[in-house]
Amino acid sequence: MEPRKALKTRRSRDSRLARLESFGRPSPRPGSTSASRLDWIDAARGLAIVAVVLLHVSIGHYYALPQAESWVVPRWDRINQVVSVIRMPLLFVVSGMLAAGKIKRGFLGGNAILSIVTNYYLYLVWLAVYGFLFVVSGPVVVPFQPARVEDFFIQIVQPRTPLWFVFGLAGYTLVFTALRRVPSGVILAATAAITVWSGMTWTVESPLWTRIFLYVFYFAVGVHAKRVIVREARSWWYLLVSGVLTVAFFQTLGLVTLMTPRPLAFGDSVVSLLLQLAASVFGITASAQLCRWKPWSAVATWIGRRTLGIYVMHVPVIVAVHFAVELGPLAVVEQLTARSLWFDLLYPVGLTAFVIVVCVWIEKLLGMVRLGHLFRLPSRYRRRLYRR
Repeated sequence: MEPRKALKTRRSRDSRLARLESFGRPSPRPGSTSASRLDWIDAARGLAIVAVVLLHVSIGHYYALPQAESWVVPRWDRINQVVSVIRMPLLFVVSGMLAAGKIKRGFLGGNAILSIVTNYYLYLVWLAVYGFLFVVSGPVVVPFQPARVEDFFIQIVQPRTPLWFVFGLAGYTLVFTALRRVPSGVILAATAAITVWSGMTWTVESPLWTRIFLYVFYFAVGVHAKRVIVREARSWWYLLVSGVLTVAFFQTLGLVTLMTPRPLAFGDSVVSLLLQLAASVFGITASAQLCRWKPWSAVATWIGRRTLGIYVMHVPVIVAVHFAVELGPLAVVEQLTARSLWFDLLYPVGLTAFVIVVCVWIEKLLGMVRLGHLFRLPSRYRRRLYRR
C-alpha cells in the first residue's frame, strides 16, 4: 500500500507542477469562489498577447507584401503605434500580478526560484529554436535575424528577439524577490525613475534588451499594487478616469513624440510613463467589464490561459507563413493583397487569429508526443525546485 500511496502523492505533486505556469499561477477552475474574479486577469493577458502577435504579423510579414492601396500599410502601422501605449505595459502589469505571490513568499518560502529557472530555461530553449530558423532561412529575410553568428550567442545574456520578455520575467522575479522587504513606495519610485531614465536614453529603434529597463515600472505596479487593482478592477469610476487620462496624455504627447528616433526629453518621458500607466489601468478595467459578457470572457480567457505557448511560438509560425508565401505554397496571398482591398485590410486580423490557433494546436500536439519540455522545465528539476 505504501508504494501505491507514494505513487499517488507523486502524481498529485506532478499535476500541480504541470499547472504552474512560468507567467504566474493558473486561474482557478470554473466554479471556485475566485474564478470569476480572475477571469478578467486572463482576459487582459489575452488582449495583450493578441496585440503582440498583431505587431509581429505586421512587421514580420504583412508590411513586405504588395498592397491593393498605398494607404493600407500606413493605417495598420498607425494602429500598431497607437496600441503600443498599452501592449507591453498591460502585459507586464498582469505578469507582475501573477508573480506577486511567489515573489512575496521569497526564495525559500515560495516558487520564485522555480519561476526564475523555468523562464530562463524556456528562453534558452526557444532562443535555440529561433537560431535554427535563422540558419535555415537562407535568402528569405525573417524578422530579428542576427547579422553574425556571434550576435546569436550574445543573446544568451543580451536578448535581441521578442523572447526578451521571457528573459525579462526571469530577471524581474530574481530582483524583485531579493528586494521583497523593501517598502513598496521605494520600489515603485525607483522603478519609475528607471523607466523615465530609459525613455531619455533609448528609443523605439534601440536593441530589444533595453525594453527590460523601459517596462520595469509596470511589472512593479503589478507586484506591489495587486490588491488595489483587484479591488477596483470592476469600478466604472476607474474605467472612466483611466480612459480620459489615456486620451489626455496621448493628445499631449502625440505619436510623433512617442515614435521619435531620438530619446525623449525628461518631461515627455514622464508623460509617456503616465500615459502607459493610465492605458494599462484602462485595459484592465475594460477587460473586467467586458468579462461580464460571456462570449468575450470565453474567448479572451481561452487565449490568456495559453499565453506562454503563443508567446514563444508565434514568431516561428509567422516565419513559416512567410516562407510559404515567399516560396510558393501560399503565393496566392500576395495576389490577393495586391488585388483585393478587403482582403488586404483584413489579412492582418485573420492571420493573427490563425497564428494564435496554430500555436495552441502545436503546443497541444507537442505535449502529446512527449515534447512538453519545450514549454516547461523537465519534471525531475521542477520537483527539486517546487515548494508547496
